[in-house]
Amino acid sequence: MRPTTSLSLSLLSTLLLLPISTLAAFTGEAEADGVKFDFTQLKIHSVVVEHKQDPSVLKSTYTINPAGKIELSKDDKEDQCPDGTQVCMISRLWHGDKPDEHAAQIISFGNVESAKDSEPEYTIMRDEDKKVLGLNVTFHGPEYGDKKLKQSAIVKFLCDQELTGLEEPDKDGKGTNALKFVDYEGEQTLTLEWRTKYACEKVLGETPAPSQGSWGFFTWFIVVVFLAVAAYLIFGSWFNYNKYGARGWDLLPHSDTLRDLPYLIKDFLRRAVNTFQGSGGRVQL
Repeated sequence: MRPTTSLSLSLLSTLLLLPISTLAAFTGEAEADGVKFDFTQLKIHSVVVEHKQDPSVLKSTYTINPAGKIELSKDDKEDQCPDGTQVCMISRLWHGDKPDEHAAQIISFGNVESAKDSEPEYTIMRDEDKKVLGLNVTFHGPEYGDKKLKQSAIVKFLCDQELTGLEEPDKDGKGTNALKFVDYEGEQTLTLEWRTKYACEKVLGETPAPSQGSWGFFTWFIVVVFLAVAAYLIFGSWFNYNKYGARGWDLLPHSDTLRDLPYLIKDFLRRAVNTFQGSGGRVQL
């Protein structure tokens, strides 16, 4: 039994009203209706779906690279999509724990190497209140099968503030997969959903909030100054030791000044206090 799409009829009707834009090649970035999307932080992602075909099982792997082409495998040069493919579907029959030697089905969608033949289309998804729900991207593929059905893959990048889009199950199959298989309708139209915070609305010209994990200019300035002073002291100590055989405080460059520094600071503070007290005691006539 095939899973059904989670989009409501009202959302679908809204999608139909939105203009469709065409890209020469989808490299992970798109702008439309004053909204900018950037999926370049997402990596190549896959989802595996099993279809029981007693006594065997058909395992289909759907792989997508939103920012470019899927890298070719060096291990399996035969059973893979053509170079330049952005969305790849590979199905293989399994008999127990043993797979067939070759894939039963290989279909590619979108190709950055020959974009003229597979120009992707995209539309912004909005709800009835015009809130942005994400971006709908359609990748076109070749004709496939005996019926020569024209293939296409619809990838719905859905806004989800709690997911980066990089989430995937562990080796045991546990955990959340941000990429979800929805349907392969009529053996012609593949639909995938990818939940990610990068599909949320970003207004053009809006300055992104600074990352909490990065250092600001002032922090870097302090670090550079500290390293420069440390390097100067270490090099100066090494120079004084090798040339003059200095020991202790004499190792440090300007050791006399450093020894007198506490007294110089104390004298400066005393003069500053006396100056302040003297100016405060004056009476203007």
